[in-house]
Amino acid sequence: MNPIWLRRMVFLIVILSGLVILKENPDLRKRIYSEAPIRVKIEGPVVNPGIYTLDAGSNGNDLIGIAGGTLPGAQINLEDSILEQPLEDGQILKLGKR
Repeated sequence: MNPIWLRRMVFLIVILSGLVILKENPDLRKRIYSEAPIRVKIEGPVVNPGIYTLDAGSNGNDLIGIAGGTLPGAQINLEDSILEQPLEDGQILKLGKR
């Protein structure tokens, strides 16, 4: 086989594999291609709970900061790793009782 054909075959396999992965993971596709702002709601022990518009790719910590931070003495019942994950449009972030 000619080396140029081998390169083209490898390139084609890589592209097709990427398309299959994106088709099977719609959440991943949204994170990669969506640049539109998202609207999310935050509930619980924060200074200003409510609905906020954020940039795509923002996470729970960003939302808490925009909502004014947590109330003094608040105990958030979520793991820190959950707050690091990107938020999705329409998501509600519940931090516990106020």
